[in-house]
Amino acid sequence: MIRRIRPGHWLALDRLAAIGYAFPAFLLLANEVRGAERLAAVPAGVVVTALPIALRRQRPVVALAIALAGLVAAELVERRTIILGMLSVAYVLYAVAALCRPRTAFVALGTALAAAAATGAPDFPRVGGALVISVLLFTTVWTVGYAVGMHRRHLGELLRNQARLARQSVTDERMRIARELHDVVAHGMSVVTVQAGFGALVIDDDPQEARAALAAIETTGRQSLAEMRRLLGVLREEERDKGPELAPVPGLADLDPLVERTAGAGVRVELTITGQPRALPSGIDLSAYRIVQEALTNVVKHAATGSARVTLRYGPDELSIEVADDGLGCRKAGGPSPGHGLVGMRERAHLYGGAFHAAGLPEGGFRVTATLPLPSTEHPA
Repeated sequence: MIRRIRPGHWLALDRLAAIGYAFPAFLLLANEVRGAERLAAVPAGVVVTALPIALRRQRPVVALAIALAGLVAAELVERRTIILGMLSVAYVLYAVAALCRPRTAFVALGTALAAAAATGAPDFPRVGGALVISVLLFTTVWTVGYAVGMHRRHLGELLRNQARLARQSVTDERMRIARELHDVVAHGMSVVTVQAGFGALVIDDDPQEARAALAAIETTGRQSLAEMRRLLGVLREEERDKGPELAPVPGLADLDPLVERTAGAGVRVELTITGQPRALPSGIDLSAYRIVQEALTNVVKHAATGSARVTLRYGPDELSIEVADDGLGCRKAGGPSPGHGLVGMRERAHLYGGAFHAAGLPEGGFRVTATLPLPSTEHPA
């Protein structure tokens, strides 16, 4: 398996390369430089040619400045040592092109070519070949470094986009699961609470009705637990790896059991379906079911009435949902608050480009309406 080299290891390799470069530089300078300046020129030449190699990743611009200074100094002190400066500049120029911003990289290339021209122009007939070689060398290493830098930046942008999309997907999934859990818990607990209160009220006078209330509590609790297990199962990697057989996602075909559970909570539901029912996309089917479920849950919790009306209208290109009651509506103390239920229903409708409206009725009661766009091609159920 190929392992990526860590940044700290790259720095160590640069330092080793600088030490390895300093040794032949010292030998060449000691052999070429003569006279009184030898004692100062040799150590200085070794520093300005080897130090940029050690600094090229940490301080690429500073390293290039030092390397260019060494190139110019080689021209002034001893022309035959200019090869040391050329190689040092080329080594650092690659790092500048790969690590720095494009503008900085282009400025660095122009500066390096200008320095090469300045060192070769005064004596072009004799060093013209070396000048051409240095220009080709600088341009080649810069081009390779710039291509590597662009690839790294592009790859980094792709990774950041993937991470952002992954975080967004996690957030969307959490919101979806939160809405699902809210619908399951709110509806189930509302039915359980109403049935428990009714059972406690009639347990002495009518034990048969109390037993029926307990049976309704048991049925609702089991169904709610089954749906909660289905939702929470997607959060468990070990269960996902084993491929658990989760319960199917509910839809409008499951309205009859929902109506029965709501009736068990003391609210008789009149279900009316107009138009030609047909198979719906799973997301729209689930959203329509959840809107009806949440609206009936609000009737059980807040309306203080014994009846509700659910109307589904299948049109050629939309599904209309209406849930109404004749209960307290907005006359309830404090008025209706925009809790999670109404917000969740509105989000489900808007998710598919639909419309949602909830308001009290002038004659009393409350009405929830939602419209969900449907595919143009009809598929009879």
